[in-house]
Amino acid sequence: MQARYSASIRGLPWNVVLGIVTIRGVESGSLQMAVDSLGRAVLRQAEGNHPDLTRRMKAFESFFAANNLRSPLAGQFEAMRSRGTPGGSPLVQALLLLEMNTGLLMGAQDAGAIKGELLCDLAAEGEIFRGMRTEVQCRKDEILLRDSEGIIAALLQGPDYRTRLKNSTKDLVFFVFSVPGITLHEAQDGVQAVRNLFKDACAEIQAQVYQSSDSV
Repeated sequence: MQARYSASIRGLPWNVVLGIVTIRGVESGSLQMAVDSLGRAVLRQAEGNHPDLTRRMKAFESFFAANNLRSPLAGQFEAMRSRGTPGGSPLVQALLLLEMNTGLLMGAQDAGAIKGELLCDLAAEGEIFRGMRTEVQCRKDEILLRDSEGIIAALLQGPDYRTRLKNSTKDLVFFVFSVPGITLHEAQDGVQAVRNLFKDACAEIQAQVYQSSDSV
């Protein structure tokens, strides 16, 4: 899946890195086994001290706080510490556990519902889209992903309803997001973590890491 940056994104004072992993032909049983194994590893990890993981999560916390919002990562991590690995479908579990394993904000959406080339862009004043639960009012200059039919995700406010994961989803796209303080290498590590989880549970994986500093 191809993506490009808008001129407004290229004008930001920091390097906006975006990892995209397209996964086709997911086999639910194999994925559940991989997710169970990752869940055990993440629980062991949660019991220790991991400075790199903490630093990445704090980078997202700072970026969200600057926009008067709260990053979901810290809450997810504390919930896992107190209640154990998350429930839900294998795809939802995979997303949450990969975020906890890497300290990086990610998204997972139905690949078949995404139309055309992706554009990483900034929101205009007053833009809206249908979110998972309700209509989302974008903040001016919020980082967005668009396809040929409209907004599919906002970094601060999550994915849209049209491209949501469904029980029937077999082809999906993982997005690895960045904020100031998250390096290209760390985003590449996030992409590799996605690949490692799905490598024995799907028919095909394609991955790409983009950075706005490479755009012309």
